[in-house]
Amino acid sequence: MAIQVNIDNRIFLIPEADDPCDLWTSYFAKLKSELGQENAKMIWLITWKSNGSTSCTTSPNFNKWLLKNDLDVSNMATRTVADLSEIGGNIFGFGKRLTAVLSIGIPVLLALVLVGVIVLLKNSTKEANVSDLAMLTPVGRGLKLLGK
Repeated sequence: MAIQVNIDNRIFLIPEADDPCDLWTSYFAKLKSELGQENAKMIWLITWKSNGSTSCTTSPNFNKWLLKNDLDVSNMATRTVADLSEIGGNIFGFGKRLTAVLSIGIPVLLALVLVGVIVLLKNSTKEANVSDLAMLTPVGRGLKLLGK
């Protein structure tokens, strides 16, 4: 839960470690508007050092915001996690496109297999006669045995 501080009739909400990333960005915007860019960076970084949220540093969007505002708070481990989560998003995006391709490709492939089976059956039955058809039934096989 953010702590409210009143300094010279200016109210600041200082984020804690469990606060959402949006509160950290709005805190910086408030500092920047009240104190200027350089002072805001210094105070924000000091606040982050004591209260920083590691869950925010795993967010690609938050890391882009940090880069845009020239704030460096993450270590290599959290940067790696953020990069992996962005890669995961790209993989899931690929999966969505792959699903669309497969939703068309699988029915087309099944239709081609069905056509192949029909052509194979048609070619194998060109020279068939009624006695061949009778051999497919148990009664027909029995008659063939009796005929010998």
